[in-house]
This record gives sequence, structure tokens and C-alpha cells, in this order.
Amino acid sequence: MSTAELVAEHAEELRAAVRTVDGVRVYEDPSATIRPPGVFVAPPRLRWESGCPEPTSATFVVVVMVAMDKRSVERLLELVPRVAEAIDSLLPDAAVSTADPGLFNSGGSDLPSYEITVEVSL
Repeated sequence: MSTAELVAEHAEELRAAVRTVDGVRVYEDPSATIRPPGVFVAPPRLRWESGCPEPTSATFVVVVMVAMDKRSVERLLELVPRVAEAIDSLLPDAAVSTADPGLFNSGGSDLPSYEITVEVSL
């Protein structure tokens, strides 16, 4: 399997795991206008081990977004653990390592978000 095929397979596995979380919309197009709560699986960072001609691991960022209002942080802190748990429980070869707060621009609006870092072997 090529690197592109492996990356596409892992990205789809991540999207499928996140789809099991109630109330979350999963987006594949980064230019789509997000209707929160939404999740986008970004292209991964690739890592090579010494002497390997092909990448050996990938680090995906799973962006979890909610609407901007006074409950944004509360909703993110409820949703992010559920998304991380879905990934951890359904994908034994994936490891959630961190979740960093931020903003995701969608259609000219900034949405409060967390970027969940997920490591997978290729």
C-alpha cells in the first residue's frame, strides 16, 4: 500500500470513530462552512525512522469546534473527552496524546476549538 493510501485509510478510520459521537458533524472539506459542533481531520505530519524510505508514522490533528458564545469552553470540555475516547476505544492502533485549545476559521468566522493530536503507525 502506498503512503497516500495508508494516510487516507487512517484518516477515514478517524472520521468513522468520531462519527460515533452523538451530535457531532464530521467534515472532510477544510473550506466547508462548519455548523458546530463539528470535527475536521487535518492532513497528518509524517515521520521517517532512520534508514526507512517510507514514512513510519503519522500525527493527525483532529479539530473539534463549537459555536462562539459564553458556553464555548464548557461545551468543548464536554465534547473533547468524548471524541478522544471514541478514537482510543475504536482504534487500537491510534494513540491520543494531547489536546490544545485554539480557533478554527470557518467561512470568515473564528470557532473555538481543540486540536486533538493522534499518533498512528504506518
